[in-house]
Amino acid sequence: MSYGEWKSPITLDVVTPDATEISTAAIDRVTGKLFWRSKKPTGQFVVSTGESASSAIEWTPESFSVVSRVHEYGGGAFFVHNEELFFVNKSDQRIYKQSAPDATPVPVTADFGDGKVRYAEGHINTFIDKIVCVREDHRVEGKECINTIVAIDLLTGSQNVLVEGADFYKSVDTFENKIIFVSWNHPNMPWDDTQMSVGELVMEGSVASAKNVKIVSTGASHLQSRFINKDEYLYLSDRTDFWNVWKSSDETKPWYKSNNEPGFPFGWCFGYPGYGITNDGIVIGAKSKDGMDNFLFVDIDNPQTILKDLGQLIRSKGYSFGTFTNVLCHGHYVYALGIDDPANPLTLLRVSLKDDSVYIYNNESAEKDLMPYISYAESVEFPTTDKNMNAYGFLYRPKNPDFSPDEKEKPPLLLRVHGGPTGMAMRSLSMKTQYFTSRGFAVFDLDYRGSSGYGRAFRQALYGKWGVYDIEDAISAAQHLVNEGIVDGNRLSIDGGSAGGYTTMAMMVFKKYFHAGVSYYGVSDLLGLAKHTHKFESQYLTKMIGKLPEDEKIYKERSPLCHASQLQCPIGFFQGSDDFVCPPPQSKELYNAALENRVPTFYVEYEGEAHGFRKAVNIQRCISNEIYFYSKIFGFKLADETKNPPPIKNLPDQS
Repeated sequence: MSYGEWKSPITLDVVTPDATEISTAAIDRVTGKLFWRSKKPTGQFVVSTGESASSAIEWTPESFSVVSRVHEYGGGAFFVHNEELFFVNKSDQRIYKQSAPDATPVPVTADFGDGKVRYAEGHINTFIDKIVCVREDHRVEGKECINTIVAIDLLTGSQNVLVEGADFYKSVDTFENKIIFVSWNHPNMPWDDTQMSVGELVMEGSVASAKNVKIVSTGASHLQSRFINKDEYLYLSDRTDFWNVWKSSDETKPWYKSNNEPGFPFGWCFGYPGYGITNDGIVIGAKSKDGMDNFLFVDIDNPQTILKDLGQLIRSKGYSFGTFTNVLCHGHYVYALGIDDPANPLTLLRVSLKDDSVYIYNNESAEKDLMPYISYAESVEFPTTDKNMNAYGFLYRPKNPDFSPDEKEKPPLLLRVHGGPTGMAMRSLSMKTQYFTSRGFAVFDLDYRGSSGYGRAFRQALYGKWGVYDIEDAISAAQHLVNEGIVDGNRLSIDGGSAGGYTTMAMMVFKKYFHAGVSYYGVSDLLGLAKHTHKFESQYLTKMIGKLPEDEKIYKERSPLCHASQLQCPIGFFQGSDDFVCPPPQSKELYNAALENRVPTFYVEYEGEAHGFRKAVNIQRCISNEIYFYSKIFGFKLADETKNPPPIKNLPDQS
């Protein structure tokens, strides 16, 4: 049977199971108790605690969802202090306090209406007895929101600004009367150039303030500043190319130097620490080029001494986690979110530094009878148009033990482009990937020049070249796979979300290389994006493309919508109605152009979805509609009936 026509037990229900998915975790700084946030199939985010996900005690009532919208990407939406849960509620963006799982959440902050005041990355500082967090204030209509660090009174909810003046703040930590934080200004993004500052917290009556604030490091990307004690702190910096851990007592070199960096695209979201601190050492997770993390426990006084190789320890227990993030430490326990290759989704785990035991909280691995159908990632390095710089990715070959394809036939390719554009491909289980590979597709997750995870120089290669290098590298990757005899050069498809959606659209308009593409909440009008997107990314394109208005011509040259008459390749669009990062017109207008050009196309807009779809039913529909679209373009018959197929216009057999 031909590739694409295989029947697979990896169904849509397997792709989005009726179970909660753990996304972040936090530790009660007082008691050391672990809490985690997970997403339900309905899209609700809840906080739970317990000894396992299956027996967890859920705290969040049905009418609440734990989501922060600071920077629109959020993160850092909850924290726990002395067994009291504090969280940001999605609908109104207020901070609530909850004293027990069955207690009604009580608002801490005032209701400013429509989520106009947002909060992230909070904790309680006992010296001033207030919540310290990042605040994003949208109350002044028609003007850019104002970001500050504030102190919030636990009883009255009154707020006063601790730090202001910069465009953005994150990585806020305090220790007794000391405060440390990272800030940056337009046109920088947090992975470009940030400043790290320290200061002192002072109480004057009932009002807290930050005094003697001074910049202690700049000229590189500084992130995840954390106190070890009152006088010392750690942070991540890429001033020597890779994000390494630095210590304030020695600014001449990284405290722990590595040509790998923590395996998560830092800067987009609050939270997800790449290292944790114990009394004796630092636990570091760092991604290598093959996508597998080093997970090390390093001596705090002698960083050259590796006390334990936690990654090796965990793998010796039968787990094959490739990436570790959200690293937390308390006592002799280390907690992390592990991403397995390929059997498990995001998994919350605990390692004991005392007895080397490993405990898994959510053991939701792929069912044993599905394992023969799971395709493992292969690291691929391929040449680009720059002879001095290769690019990378992860290949997932077709795999289904029930079918043996004709040796002369090669599988179709689905090349996936990550968002950002300064994001990264993750070596992890994606059941969407497995849905395609178990039906006969080869899938390639691309890390083009400009992706995170390969150092500052690789990341900055995209400066001025977005819309050039990402497209070139997508073609180079696909051609490499064709040349190696891995995929069929006549059945090449591409998809991507957000910035990856832009690359997909641009590929379909400017190049005639790929034969079909699907954009998820992508960008077609770069000028429109620069002028109308949210504050966090409002000047992102200054470095990715150029300054406005001087470089307006380049923006137009690289905008698919400005050249929509050239669109001749089949393309589909998925969009959320409530997307404020890439609003619906970015997709809808190019769809209209495809209709006018008589190009096979479809457009599906999901009511209530934003930038990244949350509801399981919508995610399922996207996957089934996407492969259905490819089946019509490539001419193969799916083994499964597609429920509610997309309304594809301009197919050759349609009038």
